[in-house]
Amino acid sequence: MHFSFDDGYSALVAWLKTLLPIAALGLLSTIFLFSGKVDVTQSLPYAEHNVAEIIREQRITQPYFTGIASNGTEIALSAAYASPQFENADILEITDLFVVLRSTNNRSVQVTAGRGALDSATQTAQISKNVHIAALPEFWVTTEALDMNLKQGVASAIGGFQGVTALGEITAGEMHLQMTADDQQIVFINDVRLVYSPKLID
Repeated sequence: MHFSFDDGYSALVAWLKTLLPIAALGLLSTIFLFSGKVDVTQSLPYAEHNVAEIIREQRITQPYFTGIASNGTEIALSAAYASPQFENADILEITDLFVVLRSTNNRSVQVTAGRGALDSATQTAQISKNVHIAALPEFWVTTEALDMNLKQGVASAIGGFQGVTALGEITAGEMHLQMTADDQQIVFINDVRLVYSPKLID
């Protein structure tokens, strides 16, 4: 290979342009020659762990479910998030939920809570954390746990609650709320106490 240049500086630049790429290729080849071997089997446990984490963290944003109970009650459930339970895919863990039970004549009961578990196989829901029930305009209940049978349109609070009705404050060991054909029916059981104060609804 022969180059002809007018001065030595131009010759040096030309030689550097030729030699530097060759040197770079040589350095790259040493990376492959001296790099350590990778044991693929050592990475598998981490891969399995990552897949399990991804499955566990899968969730639906702002889910919305609707259905009709056997007595004709329309049921609508919405939430901030829903994710399948890792142990049982039929159960959805839901957070910041809102449930509306509506009778055929448009009377409604509203339920809000911090979290719950919706079982699609049994069509039931266990609701907890700051549960509020409102059967407008004359009935409010707060409790820590509520069981709902979505197939029958029934909600039950067992273990105590506090409520406000058209007649005043009420407490009891159990409360069962069911939408009827044209209204709602509320039944109180076990140690029922009513403090008469009709002005509470004003």
